[in-house]
Amino acid sequence: MKKQFTLLLLSACLWAGRTSAQTNRLKPGFESAEYIEMLKITGGFLDSVTIGSPIRCKRVYRSPIVGLDNVWDLWQRDDGVGIISLRGTTLNAVSWLENFYAAMVPAVGQLQLAANETFSYKLAKNPRAAVHAGWVIGMAYLAKDILPKLDSATRKGTREFIITGDSQGGALAFLMTSYLHSQVGNRLPADVRFKTYCIAAPKPGNLYYAYDYEAMTQGGWGFNVVNSADWVPEIPLSIQTTSDFNPINPFVGIPKAIRSQKFFNRIALNYAFGKLDKPTRKAQKQYQRFLGNYMERIVGKNLPNYKAPAYYESNHYVRTGQTIVLLADETYYQKYPDDPTKLFRHHLLQPYLYLGEKQADQTASTPATTVPQPLAGAWELNYLSGGQGSFGELFPDKKPMLTFDAATGRFSGSTGCNRINGPLTVDGSGIQFPQAMAMTRMACPGNGEPAFLEVLKKVNRYAVTDNTLALIVGDIAVMRFTRQ
Repeated sequence: MKKQFTLLLLSACLWAGRTSAQTNRLKPGFESAEYIEMLKITGGFLDSVTIGSPIRCKRVYRSPIVGLDNVWDLWQRDDGVGIISLRGTTLNAVSWLENFYAAMVPAVGQLQLAANETFSYKLAKNPRAAVHAGWVIGMAYLAKDILPKLDSATRKGTREFIITGDSQGGALAFLMTSYLHSQVGNRLPADVRFKTYCIAAPKPGNLYYAYDYEAMTQGGWGFNVVNSADWVPEIPLSIQTTSDFNPINPFVGIPKAIRSQKFFNRIALNYAFGKLDKPTRKAQKQYQRFLGNYMERIVGKNLPNYKAPAYYESNHYVRTGQTIVLLADETYYQKYPDDPTKLFRHHLLQPYLYLGEKQADQTASTPATTVPQPLAGAWELNYLSGGQGSFGELFPDKKPMLTFDAATGRFSGSTGCNRINGPLTVDGSGIQFPQAMAMTRMACPGNGEPAFLEVLKKVNRYAVTDNTLALIVGDIAVMRFTRQ
């Protein structure tokens, strides 16, 4: 205990000495070297597995075991950035229980952790957002210990933190990122910045949670790193019913439309719609009955005073965050061949390190566009020329964003709806975006996205003045952005 107190005191003094020098150490965008350092930090929980020690970081605190066998470490990088590392699944049965307790609960609510103790959480703004019940428990117990340590660090001047975790720890990192963001401006200072690397993580919640998380971390502040050969990021099992769509969808009007048909047509259409709708609803209820109510009773034996919130009637889990795919190719499978007797082979740290280092080598050997420092960083659109409608009508919910990564020479961002990324060509004041760029494929209302993309692909010059970025076609500024 004395040794632990000494470490914390030394850490606090060191952080205090870095107050003026540690502003803006974190940069947006995925960095292979930063990812590899985070992977080695998560390996600190596994004494029997050696993938090398982190170079720039040292551990200053390890928490006691809490909740369902949950532990976290506090690390410090040599530039003063704090790192919150969340432990993944252990061999302890209650650690696996946390994974199997896979019913969904609302992303805003309360947990009763003890007879006279409730934990309030807000992980999303959308009232339809829902998350994994077991991992909410783990997040809650860890947050109770993490927040006081962050209070101490921020009082000493630290404003930048990385949140990371592997496997179950990666799932917890999603929820912890959401929770800590909800404390910014309340328990935590308004200028605190978080960056997240979720590694080999399963899916943490439903589509509406994913939307909120991705909006919160857009601009290059949250990454979900997956090995394409690893099965763990594909779980929990997902069941999508017609109730999981947005309220305005073609399925809503089907029952009414069927009732307006002639008798025999109505019978046939009701039968066909029932074949589509009923099996998934039945499966969802069975899933919730076993992985909710039944597992809740087992959790209660380990946490006697725990009381679950009302479950959310869905089990539509989706992959969340900006995904960095470590693609398993032929040379990978030669080194790590599929083996049905080794179910976790592709989930282990060594394959993730191998693919991460390979990606870093390929990036280093490929000449990248140099992004000038004034252009680097995240920008939010506030003006668009030529759109059919006012700016507010084109982008009523979320403004488009662009982030320019100096390390990779690439851009990423959002159209206000879908995420985009791709290579960038910059030559002096000239700039060119690719005609074909990587983009998610969500259906988007209105004309905002097509108007944004149409103009973006015509841009050929840029200018940065103070905190304003103008994207130009010929001599006309067709887009203006504000630095974030």
